[in-house]
Amino acid sequence: MSARDAILAAAHGLFGARGYRAVTVREIAAAAGCSPALVIKHFGSKEQLFAQTRPDDALTHAITAPRSELGEALVFRVLMRRERDLPEPWITMSRNVRELPDSEAARDATREQLLAWMADLMGDTSPGRRHAEVVCSLMLGLAEGTRTLGLLAAPGWEFDDAVRHYGAIIQAEIDRVP
Repeated sequence: MSARDAILAAAHGLFGARGYRAVTVREIAAAAGCSPALVIKHFGSKEQLFAQTRPDDALTHAITAPRSELGEALVFRVLMRRERDLPEPWITMSRNVRELPDSEAARDATREQLLAWMADLMGDTSPGRRHAEVVCSLMLGLAEGTRTLGLLAAPGWEFDDAVRHYGAIIQAEIDRVP
């Protein structure tokens, strides 16, 4: 693995787990086995490195479920990450947008990437990708509610019941796409 690839891999993991502000160039360099100067030489700045790592890629990782089961597949991923105590990219993505120095540009770029991915996944060609926007909003709420407030957790919910119930809400919006 090249030094550049090692830096990208280290940054991807650190930014994805802890967010933009909580990670230093020195930590990225240490994780990649190189000097902070080499990180800056390859990427110019922490912000430019962040832009190339796409720590929210976990969201857009291939989903192979048929469209008729997409709601449950999306919800399953969020709840499974919670069960395994893995970083939640829906939360990390929004936190990172708020933390970046140019958060307005980051918000616009992230919003465009996310809506394009979701619209493609759902087949949404509506003006403004209206249905994809609603599904993304529901998913953000699910991620935040389950992690921050412990919603949809035992004793009131079994894992599969929560997937089916919230998945049906997501699926209802997906099914509105002509």
